[in-house]
Amino acid sequence: MPAAPLPEIVVVAGIIPDGDDRLCLSRRPAHKHQGGLWEFPGGKVESGEPLERALARELHEELGLDDVQSRPFLTVRHRYPDLHVTLHFREVTAFAGEPHGREGQPVEWVPRTELSARAFPAANRPVAVALQLPPEWVIPPETLDQAEVIAGLARLDPARQGVYLRGWSGHPAVAAACRDRGLRFWIRDDAATARREGAFGLHLSGQGLARAERDGVPAFDGLLSVACHDAAQIERAMALGADMATLSPVRATPTHPEASPLGWDGFADLIAGNPLVFYALGGVTPDDLATARGHGAYGVAGIRGFWRG
Repeated sequence: MPAAPLPEIVVVAGIIPDGDDRLCLSRRPAHKHQGGLWEFPGGKVESGEPLERALARELHEELGLDDVQSRPFLTVRHRYPDLHVTLHFREVTAFAGEPHGREGQPVEWVPRTELSARAFPAANRPVAVALQLPPEWVIPPETLDQAEVIAGLARLDPARQGVYLRGWSGHPAVAAACRDRGLRFWIRDDAATARREGAFGLHLSGQGLARAERDGVPAFDGLLSVACHDAAQIERAMALGADMATLSPVRATPTHPEASPLGWDGFADLIAGNPLVFYALGGVTPDDLATARGHGAYGVAGIRGFWRG
């Protein structure tokens, strides 16, 4: 006989900041699913309940917070061995009260830089990664000269934008300009260069992914990212222990007219159930961020529409 389908639940959870770069975490009771692990507070969404209202209700019941306002942050669909769960994480933008464990659960304000030291349920881990990342991933055009790229980097916002030095990974002056500006930047394929330049991340192209599978993941202390275009590449990225991935193309682009666009629904279907932080790439702009987050991505990436040269 076929196995009975696993139960499925929908959960909403809050990313609650305190103004000092700390976030509110609570510990799950030992008797519950994933008990004893830390989590972003929240709970089950009732049938037909809007997500913002569900989060406000849960944070009042769990933490004693009132007047909660929030906006979408990241959606994660995860398959545990005994449960399928869709988690809608929302960034809390306003609240009244001081969070405390109304159900007896431990509650702590944890510095953002210490999140990686906490034990989270698997479905929460992509959020801990995303909280280190900018929502926009900017790729400098390769048609410019070095001086134009450095001038353009000075116009980027380090709080909102990171930089993938796709065609500029071998240019120390460009990496130095990123460091001087405080921009998080990624190097393409070359772990030695990434280490030497103090890059925030190493991004593997298709060739870099194949090389890492053949020779092993290169030694690098930063985040590992992979360029993906289909389900097989997402699976390979996860097998390597990647932290994040770009998935493209969402829409048709003039630079890759032969590529079949995924569309937003296709994008959402491919990333569902895969605990990676995803950036939507290909024909998107910063104005698509809310749409991307509504389909499970954390951020958006590209050249046109992102680069202000």
